[in-house]
Amino acid sequence: METFEQDSPDVKRVGRRGGSTSTGTAALEKGLDVLRMVAGADAPQGFADLMASTGMPRSTLHRILILLTARGLVARDITGQGFVPGIGLMELARLSWERSDVRAAASGPLRELAARVGEAVHLATLVDREVVYLDKVESEHPVRLYSAIGKRGPVHCTSVGKAMAAFLPERARTDLLAGLSFVRFTPATIVTPARMADEFKAVRASGSAFDREEHQQGVHCVAAPIFDFRGHPVAGISITAPVFRVSRDQLEAFAPMVREAAAAATAALGGRLRSVGEA
Repeated sequence: METFEQDSPDVKRVGRRGGSTSTGTAALEKGLDVLRMVAGADAPQGFADLMASTGMPRSTLHRILILLTARGLVARDITGQGFVPGIGLMELARLSWERSDVRAAASGPLRELAARVGEAVHLATLVDREVVYLDKVESEHPVRLYSAIGKRGPVHCTSVGKAMAAFLPERARTDLLAGLSFVRFTPATIVTPARMADEFKAVRASGSAFDREEHQQGVHCVAAPIFDFRGHPVAGISITAPVFRVSRDQLEAFAPMVREAAAAATAALGGRLRSVGEA
């Protein structure tokens, strides 16, 4: 196993092989090469693998990996022997999608769903292991639930957070589970990784996720994910309602509707739908 000292790497000293480009540009180019190799690989890349692929000197590769790891762009795999894409890289990808296409693709389905159910409907994405709300349509009822675009929320006890997290690639899903704090908000909150892993399996089996008063007592939700062209979740649509107005059976009946809305947004985005039960 390669060991790294977590001090500040002087990447400006990394030179360009046989070239005259400035050292800073050469260092950036080398770092991006390493990042692309780790991100594009089908399996974790060991230090020796990356040395062989890049042809970089040991010390140069060592410094680059320290920096990429510190920034969260790459991470150690579960064995500690290889490198895999980090959560930071996934966050950058999701931010790029969210800011370009997702809100536009989901706008029509979001509003059509709100008109069908008469309850609050939200669009959200995952950033920094949290849910971030991107868009909303208010309930048509006079008694409404407070929420705001830009507001953050937890993953483990929100339907939209679980809907997205459950369909992450297995490696990313495992990393996310390991990094969640599992704060208890209500007696119904799931607070262990093992139970959450089971919950994710149920979400993948049905195609939708529920928050059964897990985040706020008296409020429950149902959600479904929106997928990109790779079949990876980039956002989710949820319906939120108070329990005094919408029964559990009614919320269950909303599930096919939210799945239809998420599928329509996926199609508008040019994404690939995942089949129910697909891991």
